[in-house]
Amino acid sequence: SMKVILTLISIICICLFLSSCVQMEWRGGMIPHLGLHSSPEKRSSPSPTEANPLREITQNWSQFRGPQRDGNVPLPSAHKPFSGPPNLRWKTSCGAGHSSIITIGNLIITLEQRGDSECLTARHLSDGSEIWEVSEPTRWNDMMSGEGPRSTPTLANGKIYTLFSNGMLACIDPINGTRIWQTKIIDKHYDFPEWGISSSPLIWKNMVIVNPGGEQHAVKSYSAQSGKLIWESSLSGRGVYLSPTIIKLLGEDQLITAVTGKIVSLNPRTGNTRWEKAWKIFLNNVQIVQPIAISDNNFLLAAGYGKGAECFSISRRRGKSSYLLDSLWKSKDLKAKFSNPVLKNGYLYGFSENLLVCMEASTGKLHWRGKKYGYGRILVCGEQLLILGNTGVLTVVDANPENFNEVFSAPLLSNARCWNGPALVNGYLFARNGEEIACFDLVE
Repeated sequence: SMKVILTLISIICICLFLSSCVQMEWRGGMIPHLGLHSSPEKRSSPSPTEANPLREITQNWSQFRGPQRDGNVPLPSAHKPFSGPPNLRWKTSCGAGHSSIITIGNLIITLEQRGDSECLTARHLSDGSEIWEVSEPTRWNDMMSGEGPRSTPTLANGKIYTLFSNGMLACIDPINGTRIWQTKIIDKHYDFPEWGISSSPLIWKNMVIVNPGGEQHAVKSYSAQSGKLIWESSLSGRGVYLSPTIIKLLGEDQLITAVTGKIVSLNPRTGNTRWEKAWKIFLNNVQIVQPIAISDNNFLLAAGYGKGAECFSISRRRGKSSYLLDSLWKSKDLKAKFSNPVLKNGYLYGFSENLLVCMEASTGKLHWRGKKYGYGRILVCGEQLLILGNTGVLTVVDANPENFNEVFSAPLLSNARCWNGPALVNGYLFARNGEEIACFDLVE
């Protein structure tokens, strides 16, 4: 009948209207976040506040998750515990993406989307003014995680190493943004991970190590000076989201990486496989969270999607060069989806999905459950945890295994999705999401 037809037309019109102005966005959980479509990015000048003179910058935040790639903040000598929300120094717009922030001297560096290009940008630490950009014509976009770069640049030997979403690895001069060298780490038949290339380059003994995955050589090493290939691993398999990392086990530097369905240790000098461990994850079977060395012979893996955490011991087989891995404990109390836990004085602090928990690292014993802070990023700074939640809220919690105590919680950024890791140097906190980047003073 005409009434039914008119009703259907009305429903279609409403759906079209909503699709044009309502944005559905995943922030980590299974229930999407609904918000209004934002207008196209407009580059704005920094909006500085009445700020004190800039303190001397003696530290660099050199890579993904900080100088040691583990979420631990090096403390300046005069560090005092944080007691209240930080003061805004400046704030300015930035492009989309999930890249974290690094710093070198008075520059802050990140990757962001600008139109059809990914841009490595350098801004001045004191006021956010842009110094240079390096543009690469590529744009990643998918339904679940949105658009923009995922990888975080790495600083080493006075150079910046960055991996764009199209697999272009580049070495950049931080003084002026000049490309010193570049090389493509994937071929034309490469099978991209579902949510794009997300790993960050690792620098080890003048080598740049990347783990894109692939049918033949899942991990590759290049000269940090020239970009020439040094070795390719025999390991093969589809790429995952974990970044390559070096952890010391049995007195050796072990290069820990992963492909779909397994965790692998390589000899970082040669790329030869030392050991493999099957590691199955429900639904997607791809590792995201970084491994953690608990002791000289114990390490932790964790994942979401119902998987949880497992601590392994590693030993050498008697009279052989091969290794033996045994499970020490398992727990469903630390289902770390893509928020990396941190280790402090023998205790793990991390998100089980979006709930903050504390566990004893040697036994897996749960000490407390805190609050839900979204799928955020955690840093450990002295005796405190700094948590940047996925809605841009900063929370400070005592790193105390005896009880949960929230010191303060305050919004820093707009409500846009925030999966970007912050940086903290000399009391200045740098935070961003897919819309804006800002500097806060946690000291004054």
